[in-house]
Amino acid sequence: MPLRDGYEPSPFSPGYGRRPLVFGGHETELAELSDVFASLDFGENHSVLISGLRGAGKTSMLAKIQDSALSNGWLVISDDASAGLMDRVMETTIPSLLGGLSPEARARLTGLGIWQFTAHWEYVDRHREVKPLLRRDLVALSTTLAESKQPAGILITIDEVSSGKVRLRELSRFALEVSHAISEGANVMVVFAGIKVDLNALVEQEHTTFLRRSRELDFRRLTPRETRHVLSESIRIGGRSITEDALNLLVTFSQGYPYLVQLAGDYAWRGSGTAATIALADAQSAHGRAITAVERRVISRVYQDLSEKDQEFVKAMAVDEGRSRMADIIQRMGVSDQYVQVYKKRLIESGYVQADGRGHVVFSLPYLGDYIRSTTTEAEGVARADDWDRFPPPAVPR
Repeated sequence: MPLRDGYEPSPFSPGYGRRPLVFGGHETELAELSDVFASLDFGENHSVLISGLRGAGKTSMLAKIQDSALSNGWLVISDDASAGLMDRVMETTIPSLLGGLSPEARARLTGLGIWQFTAHWEYVDRHREVKPLLRRDLVALSTTLAESKQPAGILITIDEVSSGKVRLRELSRFALEVSHAISEGANVMVVFAGIKVDLNALVEQEHTTFLRRSRELDFRRLTPRETRHVLSESIRIGGRSITEDALNLLVTFSQGYPYLVQLAGDYAWRGSGTAATIALADAQSAHGRAITAVERRVISRVYQDLSEKDQEFVKAMAVDEGRSRMADIIQRMGVSDQYVQVYKKRLIESGYVQADGRGHVVFSLPYLGDYIRSTTTEAEGVARADDWDRFPPPAVPR
């Protein structure tokens, strides 16, 4: 269906996994990783851990890294940490990559005796061996790429790392195979992304000690300057302008939370219809819609995922409008300081809470405190009134 006259599609990407038109923050880290793809000089970047809040831009960062690797001729293996990771990579992803290699590269692989090809260099099957190993595949591919006219490496990105016991067992096996390939000289960069507590659980596994030396990127909120740049530049590239007061409102209520930045910009853009300029009224209309959406899609789920004791901690925090004193939280929870410190540490590592001066903490996920206060109010019977209060249901006929 054609777009209506004068309407340009939104330049914002609030959907999961969609790449933002303008990427905010971490420009230095992205440039340094791109240098590795161009030079094969890894330094500290053989393994990278990307942690952060839900909706903080981890998946978008993975996409940017993948684009940079591909543009430098690297092979890219991209997957998530769901069940069957090892089988998917070895039986589906790698065979599909083989088909994209040059005949010369496939000829070199044939000499290594791991894969079979037809006379036309089409992939047929893996040579039978007692137990195929991912490390052998990676070393063989890396050796072949290194001997090409434009030497390149292999980028592996694994998103949605989970700390469930079953998932951790497979992930640690996968990581162990990658570490063996790297130790044998393979030009491999592996990037794991997830919430920090889940990444910490992976790093603490028996066979993943090499990950403890990984480069770590922590995704939190954008700065006000970065937030303004993402919004204004996306709108400019999209072909419109925005008034200063409208832009200020979008920056202020999005609070640098990347998912909310994209959501706010998208609602304001769509609310302006076919107008050439996004006005204050469009930003005001986007305000309520965006906050409601982020509370429903992200914040409520974050809260439900917390343990019962973690919920007690953040409820004790939410009593305060601003930062909270640890002494007050201890008193409200009615437990010892030592006990509370365990949950404080875990919530900080999860990215939902951060220290704010000596003996104080504050929410780092925007609107989490507001959401908790609203649910507490409703639970106490002070829920928001609606028109149905004036229309009670009639008695059921008997």
